[in-house]
Amino acid sequence: MQYFSIKSILFVTLIFVFTSGYSQKQNTLDTLYSVKDLKSDFSILRSTLEEVHPGLYIHQTEQSLDSIFKATELKLNKPMTSVEFSILLGKLTSQLGDGHLKLAPPEVFFKTLRNGAYMLPFSVSSYGNKVYSSKDFSELNPKDFIGSQIISVNGFKMSDFLQEYLSLMSSDGANLTRKHRLLSSPMQLNQYFAMLNGFTSSYKVEYIPLNESTVKTVQLKGVSFEKLMESTNERYPKSDAEEQPIELKLDKTNATAYLRISTFSSRNYKKNEIDFKAFLINAFEKLNSESISNLIIDVRGNSGGEDAFGKTLFSHFVDKDFNYYKSLTVNKDGFDSFKYTERPDTKPPKGMFEKNEEGTFDFVRHPNVGIQKPSTPTYKGNILVLINGLSFSTTSEFMSLLHFHTDAIFIGEESGGGYYGNRSGMIPYFTMPKTKVRAKIPIVNYRLAVEGYKYTDRGIIPNYPMKRTIEDEINKIDVELDFAKKLIKKGF
Repeated sequence: MQYFSIKSILFVTLIFVFTSGYSQKQNTLDTLYSVKDLKSDFSILRSTLEEVHPGLYIHQTEQSLDSIFKATELKLNKPMTSVEFSILLGKLTSQLGDGHLKLAPPEVFFKTLRNGAYMLPFSVSSYGNKVYSSKDFSELNPKDFIGSQIISVNGFKMSDFLQEYLSLMSSDGANLTRKHRLLSSPMQLNQYFAMLNGFTSSYKVEYIPLNESTVKTVQLKGVSFEKLMESTNERYPKSDAEEQPIELKLDKTNATAYLRISTFSSRNYKKNEIDFKAFLINAFEKLNSESISNLIIDVRGNSGGEDAFGKTLFSHFVDKDFNYYKSLTVNKDGFDSFKYTERPDTKPPKGMFEKNEEGTFDFVRHPNVGIQKPSTPTYKGNILVLINGLSFSTTSEFMSLLHFHTDAIFIGEESGGGYYGNRSGMIPYFTMPKTKVRAKIPIVNYRLAVEGYKYTDRGIIPNYPMKRTIEDEINKIDVELDFAKKLIKKGF
């Protein structure tokens, strides 16, 4: 029988569309909404979260969350634009400790950003609470710009921007590493910069070149999203290997293998005509036949995908039956708040959910719930895992099980996903009727079959923390991989 992950099942059977319609004439970005309309949408957001979100009280008590809602509502004391409203609500939802939850401005905001020449003509990386230029897409292409510390843009101090951005972004529990790593995404950077500073096609940038101390100024033109993508492909092309979602390299001299898994997205594997399960079987057969005693697994930048892929990978590291998920639950087997989505009448198939003793509903037709079987070949050698803040969702699930069941060593920075589980599965957009502000709210509570980890609101804290620098990045120095190789040569 063919099984699919909950992501596949819910996307296919419920046929959810995660965008919302709007009328640009009715919802321009400079429209001011009355206090009455703002409070109406705020009330709808609160009731929607309380009905739909399956983990509101994991990182907040009912009393503390009520205080957060009330404090936010008190700030609705004057007319606001939809973007101003989004910022206020983002600072609320970021306190819920859910990295899959996102508060977004109306779609017209993103259309404006993508279609105009409003994008910053560079990308950045965040290290040590400072922002550095990592790629340049500008026409000027200043020679001393790459690797420089960005001091301000159009008078907006980047230290202030970073503080505001961190307060708006959601993450699992108290995790911060994912927020910092996501800033390297051009769309992420530009979304929040435009929200906080408005749209413009000209940027006055103050920066300090790498290994210098003098502040310099350059005037750069904004670019369109299409132009930014073209420049990325031209100036920073990926190798054929980097384009692949999975890669295996063997170093027989040191009895070491390197397994890079950049995604668990089934779509990506299908696009590259790779059978994930078959690839793993072949890979572990090679490791065993070649007597490879050390395996480096690189899941840096892997933001997740099919949960079945995570379980399949983990199943090659144990030789006994195991539990992967402790439970998968939803608050209800149908939601009134779906009327704020594109599919208001959507109902789950009969038999998908069953009411439990807690008063919520178990997702009972998921193949990862219940006793799971190990897969062969089984790998019994040393395991070293390279992680960073973008190791999230399905990737974090895999790592938690690996951490709990094996002696794997983790190298890098704290992973981006919660150790004990996450809220994900189907994540529709709920659109507020007046302002068209959108909340992307997960409906399934994933609880992993792990215990004993003292950090209830964190990701995996690495055995060997690594601190990268902008110099490492621009010079392509892989500090985590280099350290792992040295560790192996030393014999741990």
